[in-house]
Amino acid sequence: MTRAVLAGCLFLTSVPAEGAPAHKGDKPPACDEAAEMKGDRPVLPPGASDVGGPEDVDEDRGLVSDLYPGASGGTDSFYPLPCEPSIGGTLPPDEPPTQQELDAEKELEEFEHNTVPDIVGNQKLGIDIPSPLPDMTSGKCYILDKADKPGKPGPRKEYPCDSGRFLRSGQPFEGRDIIYVHGLATDHLKKWLVNYAPARKLWPQDASEFLNPGGYFRQYADNYWRDHIHENLFDPQNPSNPNAGWQWTASDSLPRYNPKSNRYLTVAWSSNQQLPFGQHAFLTQVAEAMSSNTNVVTPPTYPTNQIRPFCSNGCIVISHSTGDLLTATALSLGKSGAFGPAGVVIANHIRAHVAFEGAVSGSRLGTLGVAVAMAPNPGGMVICPVLDSLLGLPNACLGDTSFIGHSILVDLIPAVAQGVWGPIVNLSPVPTLTVAGGHPTGDYFPLTKFILPGLDDGVATMNSACGNPNPVSPGALAPSGSSVTSLVKAFEMSKSQGMLLRAAKNFLSHKNLMGGATPGAKYLAAACTPYLSPTGMVMPVENPYPASPWDARARYHNFYSFLQGSIDHSYDGGSNAANPWPSSVGAPASTLREYFQNLGPNREEVNAVTNSAVYVKAADGTYLVHPSFNKSHEIVRGKVIKFKLFKKTKRIWIWKRTFHLLDKWEVKQSSHYVYEFVGRR
Repeated sequence: MTRAVLAGCLFLTSVPAEGAPAHKGDKPPACDEAAEMKGDRPVLPPGASDVGGPEDVDEDRGLVSDLYPGASGGTDSFYPLPCEPSIGGTLPPDEPPTQQELDAEKELEEFEHNTVPDIVGNQKLGIDIPSPLPDMTSGKCYILDKADKPGKPGPRKEYPCDSGRFLRSGQPFEGRDIIYVHGLATDHLKKWLVNYAPARKLWPQDASEFLNPGGYFRQYADNYWRDHIHENLFDPQNPSNPNAGWQWTASDSLPRYNPKSNRYLTVAWSSNQQLPFGQHAFLTQVAEAMSSNTNVVTPPTYPTNQIRPFCSNGCIVISHSTGDLLTATALSLGKSGAFGPAGVVIANHIRAHVAFEGAVSGSRLGTLGVAVAMAPNPGGMVICPVLDSLLGLPNACLGDTSFIGHSILVDLIPAVAQGVWGPIVNLSPVPTLTVAGGHPTGDYFPLTKFILPGLDDGVATMNSACGNPNPVSPGALAPSGSSVTSLVKAFEMSKSQGMLLRAAKNFLSHKNLMGGATPGAKYLAAACTPYLSPTGMVMPVENPYPASPWDARARYHNFYSFLQGSIDHSYDGGSNAANPWPSSVGAPASTLREYFQNLGPNREEVNAVTNSAVYVKAADGTYLVHPSFNKSHEIVRGKVIKFKLFKKTKRIWIWKRTFHLLDKWEVKQSSHYVYEFVGRR
């Protein structure tokens, strides 16, 4: 019998039957056997018979929680696995940066070294912000009893607003109200540049553009979230449309549409102003919704027997991109009293914040925009076309871009986001769950993939989207990550040429350390957890460097990674015209949901929970994340040789990769998991 040394332990290789789990209960693991290769041919043991040709394998070995006892806790604490997750394979050819990429990086690094420190210093001195919010009042909460006589309202009875009577099983977040906060609006920047007057209106002096139904910023916020709300709640344009509110819960035999009854508010703010104005706009609009129901959308299915103010039993905030930074800082400052007593009241009424593809630590695209705006000759810069692509406007950088120096892009410079706003984010009073993406292509321009360090979704890096406070400094400090046992085993092999190309692009992101300091030669940038890639591949981690400057599990206070996947930046929030959600175009609920496919298909969702605190039950019986979320499958893909030895069928692996993917990952998308498992009883 052949011997194999795997994962640092010596096992006699008793290979499980095809499709059988590698490890169940307290039984010792039976590790898959790697083929000894001679050139490109496997060496078979003496006596092997009935040898078959190489076969492709793609098998579901069952629930991870059944296979590995420690996985029942729902976090990544049970890794590394008892057996090596990867066998064999080859590395993709190196793809050195182009001269254009090197020149672009040089321009950015010079700006970051020479100018950004002064910008950070000026921001720390503070900028003028609007005055504190006026005091606010919120009404009482009632439930109407059944009427004694038809046509007459029944008597109403007052209940505490946080009473469980106002929670509604079967509805997202138990029926709680929702606040939506959009991300960076490049349309705002573009419209300013072309002198579109409404886009040049400012908060709070031009509040009507933000509050009134016909206002430019109000319409933008509503349109930004329209398809997201259609997919997950109900059709905002036609609330009686039955083809909205996608779900596939444990009680559903198939995916279906089922319109939901949550009320919601979309917050309007301007990307042409800096963060404090966005914070003030956010808190003001939430205050007005709570006190007078301003801009609250109520579906026809909302229970008619409930009378209660908006957010009275707690709201859920859902943000996208820059909305993550805006929400976290607004609630932190609100709780501190910086915006007056009303800010404290609002912070106390937010139960949770879900950040889709968040930019809480900024993005170098912000740095790029400000660098162009401050350059004496922007037209001669290599990064000029990137700004053109970002704004969707030819020759944008040749116009008067000076206003960008007073826009949200300043706050998105990573050194500003972390150095100025990071300490405030770290005081956030509301738990934030992150949904992060690692996508193989850039969103705006090929150069963006190179200038974003580590794994990214085309706009935000995973360090930022996972709520990781570790600073990342190109040329100084590498993105968070881990050392691996083998670079070859960290590369995602595939039998599909298209998927192999995607894997090669993702591997480049793992290796895109931007010349930053690392603790070892086999160091790679990581996702929210060092043990799983964005596509769910189990990484062969040798050292995750806990409590170090490279710790991928580091988090801002009250930030918790929830889910990661092969998600492009625009999918969950502002939507992508090139990849619309099926519900928004009248397609059936069974239609496949996929992230942007330039390299793909991209469908994967992965449990990224690293802290079991998310599964703790609150006093009202709800969980931040319901424990039933912890249902991942172990998928094994590779190529094997089958043969018989001593009358038993055996197989040896030419190459193998192991994936841990959330239940129903083939059909669900990231937001579906949020609306099904967050804030539920």
